[in-house]
Amino acid sequence: MPTPGPSRPSPALSRIHGWLAGSILVTGLLLGGGAVWAILGISDLDHVRLWEALVIDTGLFTILMLGLQWVVWHRLVAFWQRRAIVDDLTGLLRRETFWVHSEAAVQMRGQRPWVMMYTDLDDFKQINDQYGHGTGDAVLQTWGRILRDQARQADHLSRLGGEEVGWWLPQTTCEEARIAVERVLWCCQMTPVDLSPVLPFPPA
Repeated sequence: MPTPGPSRPSPALSRIHGWLAGSILVTGLLLGGGAVWAILGISDLDHVRLWEALVIDTGLFTILMLGLQWVVWHRLVAFWQRRAIVDDLTGLLRRETFWVHSEAAVQMRGQRPWVMMYTDLDDFKQINDQYGHGTGDAVLQTWGRILRDQARQADHLSRLGGEEVGWWLPQTTCEEARIAVERVLWCCQMTPVDLSPVLPFPPA
């Protein structure tokens, strides 16, 4: 499964990026303009050294602000952008992003064969009712990890709701999709669920 992420930033994120760049530009112009005005207003000092200091300070300020912009954009904004399109519990795409990506991929691939599958976990409600929602979350985490491990790079996976998952497989026949589902079923049967996050305290 490919690393989830939109092909281009959303309009809101583009506005944030533009605001950051504009803020850096305006701040630099204000500081630079103030420094130039102060230098020109001084008549009894060595202007050459002042201009040199201004150039150095401007360069250091530019580097600092560009570094700050990089941290904000590639760390903070990217983090929240990922959270907006990826389900926290399963690591699969959210429903809206899944449909957008799948529809775009279908249009690009034209008449090539593809398969859309819907999968879920049998009796998942009984797990929540009998063992609690913490155990149910651990099951969903394991379920999402198995699907991500078994999906191909071009596949799209999404948590559509609850334990329901949509799986889009490009360039795939129905027989190949059946084999993929059987492989996932075998992995589910052979993979234990890690309940350590659910039981933070050792039993008495």
